[in-house]
Amino acid sequence: MPRRIKQLSGSIGALLVYLFLCLQHANAQVRVTGIVADADNKSGIPGVTILNKTSRSGVVSAESGSFAIEAMPGDTLEFSILSYYRKTIPVPSTSMFVNIYLTHQVIDLTGVRVVGRDYRRDSAATREEYGRYFNYHKPGAMDVLKTLPANPVTALSYLVPSKARKRKEHFQEQLVYWEKEKFIDNRYNPELVESMTKLSGDELDTFMLRYRPGYQFLQDATQYDLMLYIKESFKQYQHEKGASPAKKEGQ
Repeated sequence: MPRRIKQLSGSIGALLVYLFLCLQHANAQVRVTGIVADADNKSGIPGVTILNKTSRSGVVSAESGSFAIEAMPGDTLEFSILSYYRKTIPVPSTSMFVNIYLTHQVIDLTGVRVVGRDYRRDSAATREEYGRYFNYHKPGAMDVLKTLPANPVTALSYLVPSKARKRKEHFQEQLVYWEKEKFIDNRYNPELVESMTKLSGDELDTFMLRYRPGYQFLQDATQYDLMLYIKESFKQYQHEKGASPAKKEGQ
């Protein structure tokens, strides 16, 4: 019995030390927020990976290009996305808002055959670079039981999620979300929709946004299924566009 009490006391002590260190670390962090935008047209870029190269944690920019990440002063943040040059900035000593402008990669196409973007190749490259985040496993009860005898501090950290772990889990969710969005963009692309609807410009953008299919549908759909979906959606679009407000009220 005394031995069990001693073990429990040791675990509680380890937990208190762990919580103290987490609190000290959190107080020293700063918050960097801002917008990642195209250097030419100044429009926000979604899906940019912002990686803290020191802690190896990160976030992904939102639809508007906005981002927010916590880091330690002196850490290095790297901004990267396919077809743009990477950019790094040092983390300042205080929280700040910053605009990050990325420049398109200029490639000499002389004598080079231009081919369309291969989603599977791009996805594989992303997963290879950020594999540790895609494959991140959220600790469960079994992880705690297996780890407790040898490393009580690590086991207790599984029970009390740290900010670093929460950021890692959130980063994984963002990476998976943007990979799905890119998969949708690859199949449901402007060239295909324009060829079937003859829409263009803002009207094409409006139609594609309104009838954007879901990831699960495109996972299971054949090309024929997708083309049929676009055809039926265009019929509905024309019907809604041609219907008068009075007619809509009577429906």
